Amino acid sequence: MYQELASTAFLHVAYRSDSCLLIGRWLCSITDAQLHEGYETMRLAALEHNCPDWLMDARRRVDRRRNGPEWVVTTFPPTVQREMASRLCVAFLVLPNHLRELTEEADLPLRSASDTDPFQYARFIDEGAANAWLDEHRRQGRQ
Repeated sequence: MYQELASTAFLHVAYRSDSCLLIGRWLCSITDAQLHEGYETMRLAALEHNCPDWLMDARRRVDRRRNGPEWVVTTFPPTVQREMASRLCVAFLVLPNHLRELTEEADLPLRSASDTDPFQYARFIDEGAANAWLDEHRRQGRQ
C-alpha cells in the first residue's frame, strides 16, 4: 500500500509499507538547491520509517546538471548511512539517453563498486528491473 509522504512542485515522495520501499519521483528538471532539498526530504522520510531501500525516478528530469549524479552517490549517502540502522540501497530510474551518457563517463559508474559497500546503488531504465534489484538486496540483507 502506498502512503504519500510529501509532495512539492518538483518531487513526490511515497512509502510502500508492504515492502518498506521509499519512492521519490522527480516531477521536472530541478535546480541544485531543489536537488539538495529533495534528498533531504527523502532522508527524513527514510529515518521516520526506518526505510533504507529507495527507488528514485529521475526520468522527468530532462535538463541534467553534471554535479548532481556525483553528489548523490558520493557526498549525500555517507550522511544517511551513518543515521540508518542498515545498508542504504538506491535504485535510480533514468532516461535511456542519460544512462548512455553516464556509461561514457568513466568517473561515474552505473552501480556501486562492490556488493559489500555500505551504500548500494544502481541505475536502470526499467522500473521492473529496478524493483527486482531492490528486492534482491532486501533478501540478501535478511540472510
